[in-house]
Amino acid sequence: MARKFSRWLRLDNSAKIFPMMANKHEQNLFCLTFRLYKEVNPAALGEALVLTIRRFPSLNVKLKTGVFWYYFEEHSGKPRVYEATPVVMKRISSRNCNGFCFRISYFGNNVYGEFFHALTDGKGAAEFMKSLLFTYFRLLDKDVDGERMIMTVNSPSNPKEYEDSFLTYYKKKKLSELPIDSLKGKTAYKISGSEFDNAGMGVINIYARSADFVAFCRSHKCTVTEMIGALFILSLYRAKIKPANLPPQNIQLFVPINLRRIFPSVTMRNFSLFSRIGVLSSDEMTLEGLLQTIHAKLGEDMRPEVLSAKISTTVYAEKFLPLRLTPLLVKRLLFNISNLFFGKNKKTATFSSVGIMALPESFKPLVRDAYYSIAANKKSPITVTAVTVFDTICINFTRSITDTDTEKCFVALLREAGLDVTVSSNYWEVEHAL
Repeated sequence: MARKFSRWLRLDNSAKIFPMMANKHEQNLFCLTFRLYKEVNPAALGEALVLTIRRFPSLNVKLKTGVFWYYFEEHSGKPRVYEATPVVMKRISSRNCNGFCFRISYFGNNVYGEFFHALTDGKGAAEFMKSLLFTYFRLLDKDVDGERMIMTVNSPSNPKEYEDSFLTYYKKKKLSELPIDSLKGKTAYKISGSEFDNAGMGVINIYARSADFVAFCRSHKCTVTEMIGALFILSLYRAKIKPANLPPQNIQLFVPINLRRIFPSVTMRNFSLFSRIGVLSSDEMTLEGLLQTIHAKLGEDMRPEVLSAKISTTVYAEKFLPLRLTPLLVKRLLFNISNLFFGKNKKTATFSSVGIMALPESFKPLVRDAYYSIAANKKSPITVTAVTVFDTICINFTRSITDTDTEKCFVALLREAGLDVTVSSNYWEVEHAL
């Protein structure tokens, strides 16, 4: 049965609603990568994918174009796995992914899951990837137990897993009651740098013991999200703004909020909104001051009444009859106009944290760690993410520019704090710089 693709225009999150509207070099993609201890068996991974997708109806779909909207339709074909290329988050299309809106690939010991953000968010993708690995290990006769942490292929599917939770928690309001002005933001500082000469992105992963990092955060009486956000803003200032002797710049950091933490939902579809953290750069910026700013803003934006109002705002366009009857071509034009007020020119960078990805203890001999990454582009050349698996936290920088000054400052700040960190890179800037 076809599933209509709703909320064609989401004011605070609109980039996710038109996944096919990006140019040939940009798509709204994110990736979850698991590093295993042994080389991947492609045949077993492919079989595991065919079995696992049946358990996740909301992902077993293809994107269709209608007169008035995009919509998802159940996919009758079988997904397949691909050997990964060096190009990070290569464009997903109906041709190279058999019509699916995600891609599972492998290389060496790594398993990659790349997803359109319109299809799901970090939480939904994590549950799918955990189930895929569990099935894969079972096919290899590994002694693994779900330990009630895995949606196994034999567990019953709950229809609420593929509900549109935005509609579930939508409350009808008048247009005058919607917080549209609060979503506009201000023109943001744009990160500059030389772009790569072809497709692909630079990736740098920073690893640390999660217990050490949590202790570091506790010493500053903050959360992991607050600490990484503050360190990134401080690093960006020291690496890009201060050396260029720029006047005060408006740094706008977008931080996704997992709405399941506030509103009870088990949906595997996208159910997140952004908090927009604004900081004016200056020589007086300190880590403690940034932590206070981020703490206050996240605290404000995570209040249930604030999020409820944002949900109502994002769903309003879908409910507004004249807009519902507007042809898709016109909606696309309105989408581009809305970006002038709510979109890419209002953002410096995105930081997203999956938090702790709970894996069964039986996975420990099989899974080394994991990292999470978001596609960068011309408008937002650097993205930052974090995920913790077992006793390791991985902070990922993905970028569309060649220089790594911000990452170097970030690592320096961690080491100044006494943290023992290791760094890995795909060295894309070495082979593919202009």
